Amino acid sequence: MTPPDRYHALDAVRGFALLAGILLHATMSFFLPIPAADSSQSSTLAVLFFVIHTFRMTLFFFIAGFFARLLLERRGVAGFLKNRSARILGPMIVGWLILSPLVTSTMFWSATRLLSADAAASVWGTFPAAIIPHSLSTIPPMHLWFLYYLCMFYLIALASRWVFQILDRAGTVRGALDRCLGALLGSYLSPWVLGLPLFALLGFDDRMLLSLGIPTPDTGLVPQAPGLVGFGVAFLVGWFVHRQSRLLEQMRNRWAGHLAVAAVLTVLCLTVLRVNPGATAGWLRGSVVWSRAVYVACYLASVWYWSFGITGAALRFCSGESAVRRYVSDSSYWLYLAHLPLVFFLQVLFAPLPWHWAIKFPLIVGIALAVLLLSYHYLVRPTWIGLALNGRRYPRIAAATKSAVVHRSVLGKETLSASRSDTW
Repeated sequence: MTPPDRYHALDAVRGFALLAGILLHATMSFFLPIPAADSSQSSTLAVLFFVIHTFRMTLFFFIAGFFARLLLERRGVAGFLKNRSARILGPMIVGWLILSPLVTSTMFWSATRLLSADAAASVWGTFPAAIIPHSLSTIPPMHLWFLYYLCMFYLIALASRWVFQILDRAGTVRGALDRCLGALLGSYLSPWVLGLPLFALLGFDDRMLLSLGIPTPDTGLVPQAPGLVGFGVAFLVGWFVHRQSRLLEQMRNRWAGHLAVAAVLTVLCLTVLRVNPGATAGWLRGSVVWSRAVYVACYLASVWYWSFGITGAALRFCSGESAVRRYVSDSSYWLYLAHLPLVFFLQVLFAPLPWHWAIKFPLIVGIALAVLLLSYHYLVRPTWIGLALNGRRYPRIAAATKSAVVHRSVLGKETLSASRSDTW
C-alpha cells in the first residue's frame, strides 16, 4: 500500500479512542461503589464500561506506536524529541499541576457532601496532604498516565533503535522481525498470540478480574508491569506496522471478521464475568483456576480483535478527508485532557437527583462535551495551547482560515505530510 500524505483514518481512530475515554469515565458513578455513586444504578452502563475498557488503551497505544515511528522518520531523533517534549511531556506536567487539585477537590466534595459540618471540616483538613506527593508511588498521574507511559515507550524505542543500528547494521534481525510480524498479522489467530505476554503475567491473577480488564497504572509513577507489558506490546506492534504499512490493507480487508470475533469473545466474557452494579469483588462465577485462565485468554484476544477491527473499519470507511472528522480529531486531545474534573463534578451534582440513569448519563456527557468543545474552539484552537497540542494555531476569523488553507495548498504535499497526522 502506497503511504498516503496523511492517515486520516488513523487520526480518526486516535480521536475515537480518546473520546471513548470520556464516555467510560462518565459511566463510573452509575455502577461502581464510589462516593459519587448515583441513585440510579445501571447494568447497561456497566457493560458499556466493560466493552470500552477492553480495547480503548490498547487501540490508542497501537496507533501511538505507528505515528511515533512516522514522526521519527520525518524529523529525525532531535526533531522527534523536541516535538514529543512540546506535545506530550509538556501537557502531561502542566496538565497534572492544574488538574490534580481540581480532581482531588471534587473527590473530597463528593466524599463529604453528606457529612456533618464538623466531620466535613475534619476531612477537608487532610486536603493539603492529599495533593502534596511524598514519593513517586504517591503521585497519582490520574488519567494522564497514558502520557507518562508514552514518554517511557518513546525512550525505550529510541534506545532500542540505537542498539539495533549498532548490532544489526545490515538490518538482518529487523528484516526477520518484519517477516515474522507480517506472517503473524496475516492470520486471524494473531490476537491470541499477541495476548500471550500479558497472559503470562496475569493469566492466573485476580487483578484482571478486579480491574475488569488490564489494570491501568493510574495510582503512582512507579512503572507497573501490566501497563508496561500490555500497552508496550501494542506500541511495539504499531511501530513495526509502520515499517510495512501494507499490513494496514490486511486490517482494512478483515475489519468485519475481526469485529465479529471481538463481539463473540466479549459476550463470552460477559457470561463468565457478572457485571453487577455496585459489586466490588467476586465478579467471576466460581473460583476454578481453569475458568479464570479461559476468561483472561478470551479477554486478551478480544482486546486485539477489537483493536484490529476498529482500525480496519476506519481504514475502510474513514480514509477520505473530512473537515468534521479533522476537527473532532484535533479537539479530542484537549477534550480528554480536560474532561475529568468536569465529568466528576457533574456526576456528584446529578448523583442524588431522583431521575433515571437514561436521563442523567446523556446529560452528563452532553453538558461536558458542550463545555469542552466551546473551550476548545475559543480558548484552545486559536491560541498557544492549540499550538502546543495540535502543532498549529487555527485563526478565529473565517477569512484568515480561508487564506491559511490556500497558503497550505500552495506549499504542497510536504506541508500536508508534516501536519497533524504525525502528532502521535
